[in-house]
Parts: sequence; structure tokens; C-alpha cells
Amino acid sequence: MKNITLFAGLFLSIAFTPVLTTAQNHATAIKTSAIDMSRALIKNDFATFSKYLPDAVIEYAGGKEVLKTKMDSTYAAMKEFGARFKKIIIGNPGTVIRYKKQLQSVVPQSTTITSMLGDMTVETSLIALSADNGKTWKFVDTNIYKVDKMKTILPDLSPDLVIPPQKKPEFKPVEENQ
Repeated sequence: MKNITLFAGLFLSIAFTPVLTTAQNHATAIKTSAIDMSRALIKNDFATFSKYLPDAVIEYAGGKEVLKTKMDSTYAAMKEFGARFKKIIIGNPGTVIRYKKQLQSVVPQSTTITSMLGDMTVETSLIALSADNGKTWKFVDTNIYKVDKMKTILPDLSPDLVIPPQKKPEFKPVEENQ
């Protein structure tokens, strides 16, 4: 009996190792890509940032040139008012779902923008999408595109994706006695 239990345990370990390894690899790839995308956003590096956007999102925004103009304008306005990205924290991706030939996951994100008035932190989610079995990942920020709009732009979103409701931004004013 002891040998059967040992054999069963060994068999299950071997059988499920590829599944666990693949899930871990997807989580690592998602997080690495999301961090690279957020660094590009902070640097206003449109070429890098845009490679992480689904084509449907770029098309919905009016194309790459229009999107680049909007990004440059936002960056310039932030600079003019003394605001900048203080930090973007990418959380651990949720369960990866396969739906309609696509891998999908939800990734928590916390963005802090600082200005002379204080810091504003917004907690949102990124929808991670891969059409090539996890080799590359694209993202949609739920802070920019609300869930109902995303389903119009990206009709192949899985109904099983759990997208947390957006939280209110938190503002921490600068201390007057600093």
C-alpha cells in the first residue's frame, strides 16, 4: 500500500509539473511585460508603450499617430503643472484563462502621480491579453477604458474574467510644514 501511495504521489507530481510551470511562466511574463510598459509610460516612450497595446485599442483611439499626440499632450500638461509619475506598482496576475484562442488575465496596478499639491494614487486593473500562447502580452487599463467600453472594443473578453470595481483615487496633500 505504501508503494502505491508513493507511486501515485510521484505520478501526480510529474503529471502536473508542466501545468504549474506554464502557469508560473505566464505570470512572470505578464508581470515583466506590464513593468516594461509602465516604465515606457513614465518615460513617455511611445514606441515601447504602444507595442503593449492591443491593435483594437490603438484603432479605437484613432490610430498610432493620434494616440501618440494624446500621450505627448498629456505628458506636456503634466510637466507644465509640475506633475509626474512617482511610481507604478504592478501586482501579481490573477488566474490565466484561455478563451477564444486567447490567454487572458487581470493584473492589479497602483499608480501614484505627484505634484506640488500632493500625491494621488489610483488603484486599477490591467487586462492582460495574449494571442500567441503567452509569448507576448498586451494590456488594457481599466482606468482608461471602463468595462462596458472594453467589451465593445474587445468583444472576445472572457465572461470569466473578474475585474474588480474601480476604487476612488486617494489624495495625500503635501504637508504645509515641510
